[in-house]
Amino acid sequence: MTLALCGLAPVQTGGAQTAVAQPAPSLTLEATLAQLEAAPSITAARLSVQTAQTGLNAARTALGLTISVNGNAAYSGPVTAADGTATPGSTGGAAGVSISLGLLPWASNQSGLKTAERGLALAQARLTDAQNSARLNVAQQYFAAVLATQDVDIAARTLALRQRQFTVAQTQQATGNATAGNVLSAQAGVQSAQGTGLQAAASLEAAQRGLEAALGSAVGRVTFSTQPPDTVTLPDVSALVAQARATRSEVIQAQNTLGAAQDDLTTQQREATLPDLTASVRYGPGGSGGLTTALNLQQGTVSAGYSLPLGSGAGTGSNRLSASVTGSYVVYSPAQKAQLSAAGANVTQAQLSLNVAQQNVELDVRTRYSTLQTGLIAVQTRETGVQVAGLALQTAQTRLQAGTGTADDVSAAELDLAQAERDLLAARITAQTTLLQLQNAAGGPQ
Repeated sequence: MTLALCGLAPVQTGGAQTAVAQPAPSLTLEATLAQLEAAPSITAARLSVQTAQTGLNAARTALGLTISVNGNAAYSGPVTAADGTATPGSTGGAAGVSISLGLLPWASNQSGLKTAERGLALAQARLTDAQNSARLNVAQQYFAAVLATQDVDIAARTLALRQRQFTVAQTQQATGNATAGNVLSAQAGVQSAQGTGLQAAASLEAAQRGLEAALGSAVGRVTFSTQPPDTVTLPDVSALVAQARATRSEVIQAQNTLGAAQDDLTTQQREATLPDLTASVRYGPGGSGGLTTALNLQQGTVSAGYSLPLGSGAGTGSNRLSASVTGSYVVYSPAQKAQLSAAGANVTQAQLSLNVAQQNVELDVRTRYSTLQTGLIAVQTRETGVQVAGLALQTAQTRLQAGTGTADDVSAAELDLAQAERDLLAARITAQTTLLQLQNAAGGPQ
């Protein structure tokens, strides 16, 4: 059944021409969801993913060689001693190139890569959250408009019935078959129906404005044609729980915190175990310049460089090979021991936080699963209510044909059936939105 937001306008007759308002175009839920890519919340989350991806690319690039050039220059003017001996001026300097590479697994660029990978995973999870939340919001607003459209239709039919009943009461009062109280009661029914109609129209407008706010764009004059599915299948709760415990953004954030704490603990343990050792080898003139290589054990980096001496002193001395090793090792340090203990405590706390996050998302999934089960029972109850209202309408029609009922009785039964169908629609909408909430609680539909 297609629910229209607006029906036909009143017919205006002028001469031989009759003007009829054009029906509003139909807007499906699928077409509405297709407009979500431009929603502000999704755009902001996507920009965060792009930023995280750029950071990851930079971290991967940093794994390669780092090449730099360097140089220096100096000048010393001539000097004349007290005995008249003159020392000529001199120039000096050097130009060189150096490279560095994170060679060992614990080099700083490796740590930066891990951090960037965690940042991208969290940004992607938050983008998924934003998309799921936006889809849920749009679906809720859309179905609210669908339900409000049916409320508007029922309110109009109810008002027409109450107006007829008011007219009948006035006629009966004129013939002495009704009291003033009967007329006032019928008038109150008309006023109540008018208020219900205004409220339904306001709800429809609010739902449409909410939909426009969620999309970030105007919807215009449309009809909302998509109905919720007649049946909803319960998903596998165990699979949803496993998905939530692995993919929810809260879990990924807790995993990132645990990973960072474990990296810090590993760094503290390595600094307490390994000596701060640097080994270097140089080949070149005895003064300066030449080829130099070095390895820093704690930092896990290897470097190499070549320097060419310039100036008046360049090229003096013969080339030779020299090697050196420098290092230190902390034998006793209460501060280092305290830092190591604190890093271990941070890992324990981060692991507990991860366990709590996984327990919370599992509870969220199971709670929403129970809510969906309740909603499906409500749908079955409303379906029975529609059957009961349909039988009541058949009874009213039979009584009218037999002369023991009135047309207003049939109209009232028709309204009861329309209200029962509206309640069934509301129950199905609730079940569908609860299913979406359940999927979001598991980290999104798969």
